Amino acid sequence: MTYAVILAGGVGSRFWPFSRELEPKQFMKIIGQESLLQSTIQRLKGVVDPAHTYIITNKIYFYEVKAQITKFRIPDKNIILEPQGKNTAPAVGLCAKLISRIDKDAVLLVLPSDHYIKNIENFKRTFKKAIACAKNNLLVTLGIKPSAPSIGYGYIKVDKKKDGYWEVEKFLEKPDLNKAKEYFKNKKFFWNSGMFIWKASVLLEEVKKYLPGLYTNLRLINSVNDIPKIWPRIDAISVDYGIMEHSKRIALIPADFYWTDLGSWEALSEIFPKDKKGNIVSGDALNLDSQGVCVFSKGNRLVSTIGIKDTIIADTPDALLVCDRGRTQDVKKLVGLMKSLNRKEHLVHLTERRPWGSFTVLQQGIDFKIKLIEITPHKRLSLQRHKSRAEHWVVVSGMAKVVSGRGVSLVHSNQSIYIPKGKKHRLENTTNQTLRIVEVQTGNYLAEDDIERFEDDFKR
Repeated sequence: MTYAVILAGGVGSRFWPFSRELEPKQFMKIIGQESLLQSTIQRLKGVVDPAHTYIITNKIYFYEVKAQITKFRIPDKNIILEPQGKNTAPAVGLCAKLISRIDKDAVLLVLPSDHYIKNIENFKRTFKKAIACAKNNLLVTLGIKPSAPSIGYGYIKVDKKKDGYWEVEKFLEKPDLNKAKEYFKNKKFFWNSGMFIWKASVLLEEVKKYLPGLYTNLRLINSVNDIPKIWPRIDAISVDYGIMEHSKRIALIPADFYWTDLGSWEALSEIFPKDKKGNIVSGDALNLDSQGVCVFSKGNRLVSTIGIKDTIIADTPDALLVCDRGRTQDVKKLVGLMKSLNRKEHLVHLTERRPWGSFTVLQQGIDFKIKLIEITPHKRLSLQRHKSRAEHWVVVSGMAKVVSGRGVSLVHSNQSIYIPKGKKHRLENTTNQTLRIVEVQTGNYLAEDDIERFEDDFKR
């Protein structure tokens, strides 16, 4: 049988400030009405059954993934959780091990969750060809014919052409511009798409040969319950470095469809329509005498430019990126700098999503914080208390069921309730409509870790 393994654990740091560590790009609606993850699943219709679709992600994304895949009828048990990100080799090795216990002849389609692809029928036809090739015990990769000398992708050099595929000579890391220009002129070089097709058993054979330490640890994982205790022992390494640069049984099939991995702002700028001066506008923006400017705005304000060239502007309510179009790969370095300075902008947006809904920080001072809380129908927060802050809730729309100490109250629109510091409380939406509440926190410590949970529907 054929199975899909969708890699959905990345943080998408090159896509900052839209992508944050707790809300990475694969869960965002960047193009169209579906998230990148949902689009990845949708493309597999007619190729892989939903019951055979697996998603491997970080444990912190479980409820986001669960919410996004509900409409596809993918079972919750098909969400494989990594305690920590260990790059792609451990992720695909783990899925190969778990799926091969169910089906020893399983063929796996390994797909990143952050690609943008057009020509879906060609996509499906290419994958069906790759599946047939993989059944001959080959590790199959899809190669993209370069459209420019890009430094943002790894490359694959092919050797001899066989019946329907190319033998692979070697995998190459992301090059500098001079090397990229050299590769671009040579018809035997392809971009590495990061999409792979192989038998689970064949992949595990190659793991045993080239990554024996990983193989030893994978042998100890017989169910998802074993992952938390074994995972810390595993070293992080990509499948490209660990397997594909060494294996002698690799086949490349050229991709017969439009592809980009949305790995940077420059990649995204290739998709959106441009005006006569090469400008792209997504959001509320005005350009005066500007050329080659890309404005992507999620803020509630006008973005204006005058006389600038070849610039990326990405605007969100709490962070603004202004970047030379030739330096978009360096956004990852900027995110690393934020981490080293202990800034929070790399981690979350002002609006943070939770399993029960979301909250948005409207304003914050030294001893107060104001939030807009939205609770989805029939969801509730944990039973909790805070040591350092009190909370005052004003219901904006809907009806809140509030537990405060031993009392239970129904608080309607335009009504409010006060929760003193140290009192157990719980907030619940028992209705079919979204509940919206303005919360005013007061106290000498207002961070999100001032919380003691007693009961929680989401086992946090």
